Amino acid sequence: MNVFKFKRPFLFCCLLAITLLAMPATAMAKHNHQDKTPDWCFVDPEEEVPSESYDSILYSDIAPRLCEIQRTSDRVRVEVIGQSAGGRNLFLATVTDPMDKKRKRHKDKGRHKDLRKLMIRDPEKALALIEEYDDFNVPVFINCSIHGDEYPGTDACMRLIETLAYDDSEEVQAILDNTILLFNVVQNPDGRVMGTRRNANDIDINRDMITQSQPETRATVSVITEWNPMVFLDLHDDVQPMLIEPCTPPHNPNYEYDLYLTWSWELALAMEAELLLQKELDNLYYPYDTARIPYRDWDLGWDDWPPIYAAMYPIYHGAYGHTIETWSEAIHGVDADYAVVWGALNYTVANKKEMVADQIEVFRRGALDLPQMLIPDYLLEETPWDQYNELTIQEFPAAYVIPAGPPYQPSTHQAARLVDFLLFNDVQVEAAQRSFWLKGEKYPKGTYVVWMDQPKRGMANTILDPGLDLSYIEGLYFYSPPSVWSHPYLWGAYRAVMEDPIPIRTRKIKKAKAVKGSVERGKAGAIAFLPTSLAAFQATNDLLAQGATLYRAEAAFEDGGEMIGAGAVIMKAGKWKARQLAREYGLDVLTLKKMPEDLTRLQQRRIAVYGDGGIRNCLDRLGFAYDLVSEEDLDAGMISGYDLFINDSLRWTRLSPEGQAAMTAWFDAGGDYIGLSYRGRPIQFAIDAGIADVAYDYVSGNAIVNVDYDPDDSVAAGFRADGYAFVYYPGWFSDLGEGVKVAATLDPGENLLLSGFWPEWKTSGANGQPVIVHQTTDTRDVTLIGIDATFRGHPENAFRIVGNAIYDGLEN
Repeated sequence: MNVFKFKRPFLFCCLLAITLLAMPATAMAKHNHQDKTPDWCFVDPEEEVPSESYDSILYSDIAPRLCEIQRTSDRVRVEVIGQSAGGRNLFLATVTDPMDKKRKRHKDKGRHKDLRKLMIRDPEKALALIEEYDDFNVPVFINCSIHGDEYPGTDACMRLIETLAYDDSEEVQAILDNTILLFNVVQNPDGRVMGTRRNANDIDINRDMITQSQPETRATVSVITEWNPMVFLDLHDDVQPMLIEPCTPPHNPNYEYDLYLTWSWELALAMEAELLLQKELDNLYYPYDTARIPYRDWDLGWDDWPPIYAAMYPIYHGAYGHTIETWSEAIHGVDADYAVVWGALNYTVANKKEMVADQIEVFRRGALDLPQMLIPDYLLEETPWDQYNELTIQEFPAAYVIPAGPPYQPSTHQAARLVDFLLFNDVQVEAAQRSFWLKGEKYPKGTYVVWMDQPKRGMANTILDPGLDLSYIEGLYFYSPPSVWSHPYLWGAYRAVMEDPIPIRTRKIKKAKAVKGSVERGKAGAIAFLPTSLAAFQATNDLLAQGATLYRAEAAFEDGGEMIGAGAVIMKAGKWKARQLAREYGLDVLTLKKMPEDLTRLQQRRIAVYGDGGIRNCLDRLGFAYDLVSEEDLDAGMISGYDLFINDSLRWTRLSPEGQAAMTAWFDAGGDYIGLSYRGRPIQFAIDAGIADVAYDYVSGNAIVNVDYDPDDSVAAGFRADGYAFVYYPGWFSDLGEGVKVAATLDPGENLLLSGFWPEWKTSGANGQPVIVHQTTDTRDVTLIGIDATFRGHPENAFRIVGNAIYDGLEN
């Protein structure tokens, strides 16, 4: 039988049924009778946008098909691993032969997971085990249609599942005997239903892997950390000729890139060969004589530097990850996807022992603190392009130290979030059992320590390291930003570096210590809390929604001889309310002697937003209610129903004359404006609308920069004076009109840029320039933000700037 031509409806494969031993060549897959049909089998039909190029499988048809496959084949098990942002099920289909043909019995499904865990717990023992035994299965993860409007990936996966579920050819049996296939059948159900690249939250999931703001991302990460797949294939379209990674430089130094490239290169060649073989056999239409392998064929522009991509993130877990871009949006693209995955599976079967040995070597190097290795010469000879080999290795510190709370942490919440994020990503975190000294600072018992002699040191370092400054490399460019993403710097969590090990006792933890608030001693004439955490904004908005009367101090004030910072949220309440806020939100609540004067009454604002998923994620995290508006809405005058407009990318010139007139009238009537920074568009919008008297500059680049915040300013309230921000197409203000206040400036010295890729920063004139400004007039408040405070939902410490600006527009 020609396996490739097998084209009946097909299903995706789920996660749990895992085996270590060889499997039988049964004449037919046995029926897997179930007493009860799972609830996930039933899907309410809804209006969907299918492919315009071929008869693609509807999302509502996938669950019933998977259900039937699971019912009729005991090789397939399907489970729901979560729900999408829009509430649709995420299906994981696991495919393997359940029988042990040597022992004539069902396999011990836990034994393979035991091996995967042993790889982490004791890599040297795992290496010895695979040298002694050949009888084990390796997990292969196939990720289908992370971009919802790239339909062929899911359809190819369904075809693969059905082939593997029912076919009894020797080729299929060999795959089942040696692999465990994990199919993420539809990683982006929302996009598939709506016909969009992004999910229902307007987030590109294939840019979210190191942020993990979306449920689809977190579900995928959970499977990756559970299984540590050896091969990871992420199916996309469309690039001509068909594109098969590995990538162009630069290559992230936190990978063990020599090990990764050894096998990703061979896998790419095997996938290309299978594609061309099926073309030669007339089993598919493919109008090219080669595939496109970026490592071989391009100098730059398709890099694996940022771990934002689905295929790059698993490399930290030892996987040989590949993005695959099929060449056609039509059925030919499905055929090509099927072919290259089949080629990867056959190659994996033939080479699994050597491949898994190098995967284990990734963990062994980390656990034993062994040095990284450069890409070997024989692989460099496969490409004519400079690979910037010196960037593929680095020195790791002995440990990172994360204090749990003050005085080190501006937000106890963010420190706990960082630790839980590390743990979720399979990084080992420990806690100090007693206080210790590091670089002249005393850290208390309970301080978190991330030792870097651990199997997944690359994962730990990519989260905790500040990143590199690549601005000096002439001619360098990237496929997509960011070039840096450091979580401590952008999430607002302090961490220290232990360069050399010191003798301290630590114990492993499974989760961060729960954040507990506090209530200041003394009688309470009123209570207050500061905007130093996202939780403070969540509490404020929840209280407003409940009808509570709240006030905000625009400036610092004195109470009983103590200075209370700007931006404090104040309510007339006693200690019972203070204790409730401390308990429910983890806030440090201050007790005031009396209600201060000159306060602003807080209220829920009617917010219109023109923006992407980044600003939406920001507002959702802070707890603000808002409505999205389009150009058409603004042209129709719908802005009249709101009192605040937040703009992250709209040009004034995109509005019709009627829309511009409506906006002008709204501004004249007192409408407030917050302009975020995307290539200067929202700032220019304010200038063109006549509501901002500023001049600005911006240049290409993205980086983490040092910023001087003014904690006494109402927009920078709650920030420490010395801080950081992410910039993308960084913008700053070169001239300010009368009455424009400065909330933050770029660092004036030579330390402006911490890390990233901003080639012109030294000659740009940005040093010391205002980067966040605002102005209050008799009729309106305008805030203009030159940093990228909401970039793809990642720089969440800067969300508080947006929250402050929203409150700042309220009248006294």
